[in-house]
Amino acid sequence: MTSISSTRSLTLDLPPSCIAFCPTQPDLFIVGTYHLHDNRTTTQKPTPSATDADEAAEDQDGTAQPAQTRSGSLILYELNGDEILPIATSPTPDFAILGTKWSPHTTTTHDEMLAVATSTGSLAFYDLSTDRSSGAKGLTLRGSKQICEPSVLVLSLAWHPSRADVVGVTLSDGRVCLCCCESGAWAAESTVRVTTVFEHGLEAWTLAFTTGWDDEDDDDDGQMGVLSGGDDLVLQLSNWDGSAGSTPRWQDRKIHQAGVTAILPLGHGLIVTGSYDDRIRLISAPSIGGRRQVLAELDLGGGVWRLVLLGGLPGQDGVSFAHTASSDSTRSLLILASCMHAGTRIVKLSRSEQGEKDWTFEVLARFGEHKSMNYGSDVQPGEGRMKTIVSTSFYDKLLCLWRFDIGGK
Repeated sequence: MTSISSTRSLTLDLPPSCIAFCPTQPDLFIVGTYHLHDNRTTTQKPTPSATDADEAAEDQDGTAQPAQTRSGSLILYELNGDEILPIATSPTPDFAILGTKWSPHTTTTHDEMLAVATSTGSLAFYDLSTDRSSGAKGLTLRGSKQICEPSVLVLSLAWHPSRADVVGVTLSDGRVCLCCCESGAWAAESTVRVTTVFEHGLEAWTLAFTTGWDDEDDDDDGQMGVLSGGDDLVLQLSNWDGSAGSTPRWQDRKIHQAGVTAILPLGHGLIVTGSYDDRIRLISAPSIGGRRQVLAELDLGGGVWRLVLLGGLPGQDGVSFAHTASSDSTRSLLILASCMHAGTRIVKLSRSEQGEKDWTFEVLARFGEHKSMNYGSDVQPGEGRMKTIVSTSFYDKLLCLWRFDIGGK
């Protein structure tokens, strides 16, 4: 296993909770930050595990405590060689940032659109704008939508891969919801319909859409598959058709020994998951019939918070990987894993020539300069064997630039 050193590092003003490179302007990336204001000196956390009882908190003598508040910011960076240049900051004094996703869809203005998960039960939408006179880039608020109670945190979000009007979210009260924009393209005047497709018993940490899930799964009939994972150990798949509501396909609480925190669908019934139990797993989960099986797993030394496909593979977020994951020509893929207190890992998932169910994980490289929770990492879009990665850690407010050569891996 290779140990990688940073090319450049920065210390931010606020703790970073998430990061995302812009898919069409790969020299730009966004960092979301999260700051907890607490008169009771409670430790900051970018998840609600220590804060979801904030509003009702009392001290030992029974006196009601002031409610905690959160704030944050969105910081737009430009990557110029080895230089990391902050070019615009949008403070969010009324909420903290828990997740960001660039839209994979073209907007009417042809600007890139960013969806933001907030600590006050809302989704915020920003356009990546360019000043006509100076050429400077920045973020312009398009609109904000209250999708649940302000006391509930939006923990994660995902754009539907083929429908620009649908964003999926997971909430700190356990709900998994689909938000459908019925007019206005997520602008301030648009109408948004929110539908609950599943309820976890504890925090719902993550979700992913499953178009192209297997040979029988096609969203042309209006149905969507929604995978989600929660702190209740449950990994589940539900169908939603937009009119008749949601239909559960299956639930599994036996595979994971702790909360399910990351889901990366590969298609053809294959899922890579991350968990608080420190393990990355490849799971075979046919949508209809068949038994769910763990085909491979590996302890990465820390809670596996986020998973990103890395290196020369078709599709984005695993969506278009369906037809290559089980083909004879595809024997391996690389995954970037954010492993909380263990830092960042580059993991190889390989399939043996002996059979399609014979898979193994192997850690090729580790980045260990983060001294606190690594919640966000992303790879710069682009072809080529040398991959540029930016990773972050929370308590030490560290942002690091490093590279990895995937050639021959």
